[in-house]
Amino acid sequence: MPESFDQAYARLNDYIAMHPEVEIGESVISIPQEVRAGFYAKFNAARAAFVEEKFPLLLDRAGLLQENYRREEERLADLLSWEDPPMVSPVQRFLRSSRDSLERELFDLLFDLLKGRESIGSFEQKGSERIAALWPVVFRGGYEKWVVLALLRTLQPDKALRVNIRPLSPGERAKSAAYAPSAEIPAPEESGSFLFSQPRNAILAVPDLIIHSAVLQRFIGIRSEFSQGMYNAFSANPGREWFPVTTDLLVLLECGLTLVYLANRAEEIALISDVSKFCRPDMVLWCLDLQSIDPIEAYERMMIVDSRLQPLKGCFVIATESWPEEKVHPAWDEGNPRVRLVCAGYDTARLKTVLDALGEEGAPAATT
Repeated sequence: MPESFDQAYARLNDYIAMHPEVEIGESVISIPQEVRAGFYAKFNAARAAFVEEKFPLLLDRAGLLQENYRREEERLADLLSWEDPPMVSPVQRFLRSSRDSLERELFDLLFDLLKGRESIGSFEQKGSERIAALWPVVFRGGYEKWVVLALLRTLQPDKALRVNIRPLSPGERAKSAAYAPSAEIPAPEESGSFLFSQPRNAILAVPDLIIHSAVLQRFIGIRSEFSQGMYNAFSANPGREWFPVTTDLLVLLECGLTLVYLANRAEEIALISDVSKFCRPDMVLWCLDLQSIDPIEAYERMMIVDSRLQPLKGCFVIATESWPEEKVHPAWDEGNPRVRLVCAGYDTARLKTVLDALGEEGAPAATT
């Protein structure tokens, strides 16, 4: 039987009592080198026991996501790999080790418990609240990364390209659109290494990667975790449609949308956004954990996304599972051609609907 948190915490306290050289008080933490390994073995065991005891179902779901994500990574390993950004993102950490990701939320809190700042009851309440708040963010983000890899493989890429863009240098400050400096859009270059997450303070917003699809015989650019560019771009592609960057647009894009762009040449989709303008996407995906959102909310939000971004190929909600029949919004059943639901789970074959939509000529008609 797994050790309970109470048992693991008692063993941690026993270790501290047996080693008086360990000092943990209101204003001091002193753990000498000779006992540090033993202390942290007990400390980490207590955090692990808490997560295993309180969140076993989340750990099961996280394990399934990790397994499927790694499988897609391995299948694309000959073409691309993710590069660590300067700071590892919470989603990347979660995909590497979901247990470590959840247990990190308890690190400072467990020290506060040892210091007497928290009671067992308040520790358990706050710890549970922190993990519950983190979960929907990292699980949804991790599922989005699985969808991106699975869709890439479905597109049968025969070439991958990267747009190298720099972040603001130390000392630089973001300026309003009227006073922001200008920069050339870098030409896409063939590469096998890509940033897992683009820097949030990049001078221009560019695709995570661009691939050439052997199926569609076109270039596809994908951008997740959108953030606005900080410079103005020289020579933005006049063949694309550009929207002004406004506060409402930025708020909409921050909800976790995946932007998809198609072009005959990679250079045509090298820029997603600069400080003042945003490139109209060809398709928008919203990857969701259906246990964390209401169907009506999901449908209504995607209708707003479709109305505001007007993606040429429409919008897709890609879901981890099916909603219970009694919770499905009637509009999902009516077959709205602009906003469609794909309950893909981890079945790559179900993404063929998205692939077919990308290959269709023209745009789906709006409902009236």
